[in-house]
Amino acid sequence: MKRIVIDASVVLRWYLADETHIKASIEIMEGYVFQELNILAPNLLEYEVLNGLYIAGKKGRIDPKLLIMAVEGFFDLGIEIKDISSSFQKILHFSEVYDITVYDSSYLSLASKEGIELVTADEKLYNKIKKELSWVKWLGDIS
Repeated sequence: MKRIVIDASVVLRWYLADETHIKASIEIMEGYVFQELNILAPNLLEYEVLNGLYIAGKKGRIDPKLLIMAVEGFFDLGIEIKDISSSFQKILHFSEVYDITVYDSSYLSLASKEGIELVTADEKLYNKIKKELSWVKWLGDIS
């Protein structure tokens, strides 16, 4: 079974109708639900998704009633969450080399450690690293 790391930018597209590349993100979720794909993520994914949905709710991008259902649905999926505390040196390395946040580097570090692809919908991040890290895939290129 194919394994990938996804970041919060992919997950948020499962719940926010005003985002781009929703179809591709839903296909990833369906692949996971139908056990055709295994999704991994660093432990910060849960906080980033919760924060992203909370902020979306404050901005009126998601109905408050749907917000709770979205959060519950996300946690019910049971995505494989990995502790990344032992990878702090690699995380700091990626942050320094690519001038990106520790948050973004955490996803890179996990994918690198596992030897699998990272899928992101963060175009700014993707553009910074795509030339050197061919195992990072932009959601917009996935169909």
